[in-house]
Amino acid sequence: MQGFAVPALAAAMLAALILHLLLTLATHLGDADLAGVLTVAVGMAAVLVVLLPFALLCIRQAQSALAAGSERRGRMASPPG
Repeated sequence: MQGFAVPALAAAMLAALILHLLLTLATHLGDADLAGVLTVAVGMAAVLVVLLPFALLCIRQAQSALAAGSERRGRMASPPG
């Protein structure tokens, strides 16, 4: 089973990549006409549609690994009986 660190780091890296791409696209809005604004908006939507599911999946995996680790520690701390 995977630990907590790998999916948490992957989620953080994907979040940073999403933020970087959205900010890079937003810099093109300064001198854009209507078609340029629409193009940037479509690009931002594409970034979110493509990358956000993977980031959410990594977050879910990190949460389940953290919960499994907590459960495992709880079982080891309490004696059977």
